[in-house]
Amino acid sequence: MMKRFFYLLLFLISSPLIAQNEVSATIGTQEIKIGEQTTIELEVSYSAAIESLIFPALQDTISKFIDIVEISKIDTIFDPEDVTKKYLNQTITITSWDSGYYVIPPFTFVVGSDTLKTNPLVLNVKNVSVEAQQDIKDIKTIIEVPFSLIDWLLSNKIPISIGLLIVILLILAIVFYRRYKNRPVVEKEVVVPKEAADLVATRKLQELFDKKLWQAGHVKMYYSELSFILREYLENRYLVNALELTTDETITLINSNLIAEKETVKKLHNILILADMAKFAKQQPIGAENEEAYKNALLFVSLTKYVNEPKEEKTND
Repeated sequence: MMKRFFYLLLFLISSPLIAQNEVSATIGTQEIKIGEQTTIELEVSYSAAIESLIFPALQDTISKFIDIVEISKIDTIFDPEDVTKKYLNQTITITSWDSGYYVIPPFTFVVGSDTLKTNPLVLNVKNVSVEAQQDIKDIKTIIEVPFSLIDWLLSNKIPISIGLLIVILLILAIVFYRRYKNRPVVEKEVVVPKEAADLVATRKLQELFDKKLWQAGHVKMYYSELSFILREYLENRYLVNALELTTDETITLINSNLIAEKETVKKLHNILILADMAKFAKQQPIGAENEEAYKNALLFVSLTKYVNEPKEEKTND
């Protein structure tokens, strides 16, 4: 007796939970024309205590003759007056391209551990009616749409842009070619290595000697050129302003910088003194002095010329 009472009590407790899980499907309109659309509303009402709920798995079609156009997302609705229940709904948009009566099969839901199905639906798809009494009309003529230059440019902007780019590139190529072709030819300057100071002085002394100036009586001119050659040599060799200095200043500068030996400096000093005497007509040097001055000038240049001494290689003993 107690066992029967226990089972009855368990049934009474669980039956409300089972009864409150409901699913339904309603169609917006049961009659459409070919190509028109209608909707199916899927609704679920179930206990909030249930944790799992599976909606029907829908594809592109419901049946051979009914296509699914769109499936909305699943919306959740809560009833503030009854927090023990949940409500879900989903909208399916359908259409058909064949006339006839079609049965939409039930939709299957899995609510918790229960499998629930909706009621089947019926859809009537009708042909599009054609008015037989209406006169047959001729095909309308083609309507010409005004087409302006701007419309043509817009419709052909890509090939036009490419063409303009090619023209611009050709113009630039022609301009650059003409400028390059007509540019002045700049001859490359040949850099001649500077001749050594001693070589220049030796050559000029030889040229002076070949002129035979003192032999022709031009003693003053001979010494003037001889003095100039030696002073120019000092400037090129030692970078001093010998051309602007007097004889005494020149000799003092040479001695202070230890440019040459005393005997060598003495020979230079004698030449410059003879040049000053001839220049100011204080004394007329004789032929032997003129030739000796020439030889001493050559000797001075030879003794003071720059010599590039090779560096000694270090050897390991």
